[in-house]
Amino acid sequence: MALLSERHYREAIEECHSYNARLCAERHQRLPFLDAQTGVAQTDSSIWMEKHHRGPGRAPGQWYSYPARRWQKKRQAYLLDDPLLSFPGPGFCPRT
Repeated sequence: MALLSERHYREAIEECHSYNARLCAERHQRLPFLDAQTGVAQTDSSIWMEKHHRGPGRAPGQWYSYPARRWQKKRQAYLLDDPLLSFPGPGFCPRT
C-alpha cells in the first residue's frame, strides 16, 4: 500500500513547483540583495532551466541533460567611459 497515490503525489509536486516559482519571482523583484550568510550582494543568474530546455540523458544513469549556456564577458563600466578606447566619430580621417 503506497502512502501517497499518484494523484496526491502530482498535486504535491505541482504545489511545490508553484511555490518555488513564486519565491523566485519575488526574489527577482528585489534584486540585488545582500546575503546575510556570506555578506555578498546576490544578483540574478541563469542557473535555472525551464522544462522545455530538458533533453534526454547522454550518459548511462543520467536522466536529463540541459543545453550549455554561451559564456559572455560582462562589459566593464570604466572601459565604456574611457575616451582613448572609444571609436572615432564619422568625421575621423586617419593619417596616411
